[in-house]
Amino acid sequence: MEYIEIMEKYRLENNFYTLSEMRVLCKDNTIYDFFSVLISKNVTFGKNNIIYPGVIMEADMESNIAIGNHNVFFNNTHLEAKSSGEIIIGNCNNFMNGGISVRSNMPNSKITFSNNGRYDGRINIFGNCEFGEGSQIIGTINVYNCTLIGGGSYNEKDPDRRAGIIKGFGTAKNIVVNMGMVINGLGDFNKSALELQSNYHSK
Repeated sequence: MEYIEIMEKYRLENNFYTLSEMRVLCKDNTIYDFFSVLISKNVTFGKNNIIYPGVIMEADMESNIAIGNHNVFFNNTHLEAKSSGEIIIGNCNNFMNGGISVRSNMPNSKITFSNNGRYDGRINIFGNCEFGEGSQIIGTINVYNCTLIGGGSYNEKDPDRRAGIIKGFGTAKNIVVNMGMVINGLGDFNKSALELQSNYHSK
């Protein structure tokens, strides 16, 4: 039992939920592995979220992480809010496998995810970002100060009515992707590369 006492001590010292306190979160949410998950005590949750092993949600006392309902956080998702940063996550978003890092760690930065989004790959998100209803980021991408305009999710039959998408690999910086549009980066994301999603998916 000594190693558990040491783990609890470190969690207390760093404002993370202890193993025993994690049980409270599990009244309304599912956490598959208490030992590998770290959640700061000032992270707020809705209901019916699913948290897989290896997830970290870390916020200092000046910052905020707020999570809605029915979100899924797959292995190795990392949320970090520091220096008065803020991360707001709505409902029914999927943070898929691959190692997704969301860092609102600059003074007064804010990263917002609306509802029904899909974020799949090795993705790093920084700065001030806003991802509207149904947004998607797919690939190995660094995203900085970007906006995806909301629309339908990936289940929407008409691709030109889906929310904006960033996909590919490289660094996307200061990009706005409107509804029905996609930018497919191959090392660089240039606004001139914006295309209709129907170029990739038939209506």
